[in-house]
Amino acid sequence: MHKTLLGYVPDQSPIYAIHPFVKVYFLLIVSLFPLFITAPEWNFFIMLFTLALMWYSRVDVKILRIYAPMAISMGFIILLSYTVLGGVHPEYRLLTKPLGIPIYWERIRDATVVYFRILPMIATMVFFLSTSRERDVIVAMRSVKIPFVITYVFAMALRSAGMVLEDFGIVRQAEQARGFDPAGKSLAYKIRKYIMYMVPLFALSLRRTEEFTNALIARGYAFTGKASKVKRADYVLTHYTFRALDGVLVGIITITFIAILVLRYGFGYFGLDDSWFIIWAQSAL
Repeated sequence: MHKTLLGYVPDQSPIYAIHPFVKVYFLLIVSLFPLFITAPEWNFFIMLFTLALMWYSRVDVKILRIYAPMAISMGFIILLSYTVLGGVHPEYRLLTKPLGIPIYWERIRDATVVYFRILPMIATMVFFLSTSRERDVIVAMRSVKIPFVITYVFAMALRSAGMVLEDFGIVRQAEQARGFDPAGKSLAYKIRKYIMYMVPLFALSLRRTEEFTNALIARGYAFTGKASKVKRADYVLTHYTFRALDGVLVGIITITFIAILVLRYGFGYFGLDDSWFIIWAQSAL
């Protein structure tokens, strides 16, 4: 198993045969699909396709249990904000009025559209983080000739994020070793404890920063002056080859994105008027 920001990626996976740039490109482009698709069923199919890719990539699907409560609570908040907190709209079709709060069909429809737009975006991000390490992001950035300074700062940010998560686990384990058990405590108490975690995490972050700085100086790195203009060899790129299959995948992703734009704005597909789910829900309600 290999460590990543989300936990551990599979030791062996067919997705590793794909160039890191393709995975980053997939994340950036496929995440845009729901923005141009209004019909919930199409966004649901995108989410299922992403989950199928996770299964094909041998990702432990048990990690989805971590995000299930978040997805349910997020859907409840969206529905609550669109219906109960949506205000009064006499022009909409009133379904019911519990406790004097008007519930309109159009507000439920809009909440459903927003919710099913967010779900595939989250699924795409989870798939990427479950199959990629920090190095993959750096290789993708260096493959498109992004300046070294930007790449290095981004790499340090990713690595620091992973270290903060590790330090957070260390702090919690230290508390448990001293007999602290938050079970049964009130929510306000737990929030105060999480805020107190910021003190040791901030101290550890300062220590990590000093270690990074000393390591850079020891290796002769500089971001200003003549030393910063020296051309550096990208040794990491020698371990990754952009093959014909990678070009085909990039082409498929690009053509699919262009096709969605043409069908959406040129022919009116993927709208609410043609959504069989919305038509069914409207007739049912």
